[in-house]
Amino acid sequence: MGPKRIFRMRSDRQATEGDKQNPTRDPFFSASSKQGTEMSPSITRFGAARTSLIAGGLCLLAMLHGQAFAEGPELFMVEEDWEMTINDPEPNINSPQVAFFLYPDSEHDDCYFQLQMNYAAEDSYSSGGFRVGAFCNEIPVDEERSPIRQSLAWDNDHIEWTSAMAVFNGQLMFAVKDGHGMQWGNFGGPEYLVQMDDQNLHCLDHYTPQKSLESVDIGFGANRVASIRLKTVRLTYTDGHTTTIHVNQVAH
Repeated sequence: MGPKRIFRMRSDRQATEGDKQNPTRDPFFSASSKQGTEMSPSITRFGAARTSLIAGGLCLLAMLHGQAFAEGPELFMVEEDWEMTINDPEPNINSPQVAFFLYPDSEHDDCYFQLQMNYAAEDSYSSGGFRVGAFCNEIPVDEERSPIRQSLAWDNDHIEWTSAMAVFNGQLMFAVKDGHGMQWGNFGGPEYLVQMDDQNLHCLDHYTPQKSLESVDIGFGANRVASIRLKTVRLTYTDGHTTTIHVNQVAH
């Protein structure tokens, strides 16, 4: 089953032929983060846990290490490396518009994180850039909007980024990091971290890459997307070890 809540918003201008809805849907930050912008006051709202994630998870791992020995290692952080190639964007109608979903528990669709690429839609709509959001029981819990508001306009633009998710201290967290596109340049970073209650999920053991692949939704302008690929997934456990999965599967 795909995600229950899909935001697929078109611009008010008339769409060209082929720009139609596709019904088939199928922490975190290193010290060398590419994003170098000044941090807003909102970056401090998650306190020490957020700071630990931004530092690359090292402090967080140290805090969890004792628990790992007592209870056995659990999966607490997931990082997905994505790439998307745009073949013929149409900025006048803000096409394409693509949504990505990351589920803490692949067996339940009621709580998830969402990344909207080339648009932002919730109660209102705006074009270009990206938006991240946390949703639980169909209710938006947290969101961040990128300062980038350019609609994709370059042919053959190649966009890469990492979607990261973690559970810690009763909170589920999600962020976009290490993003780069030919038109947008570098994007993502600690300002784009959202969170929600962990819903009694104390680990991410029920995460699956296949769920992320199946949930990719090109709500508008599928003909303008050449490919979407999930390249690599990194799983980090509470005992400090990381498992790398070379997925290399196409979602579109």
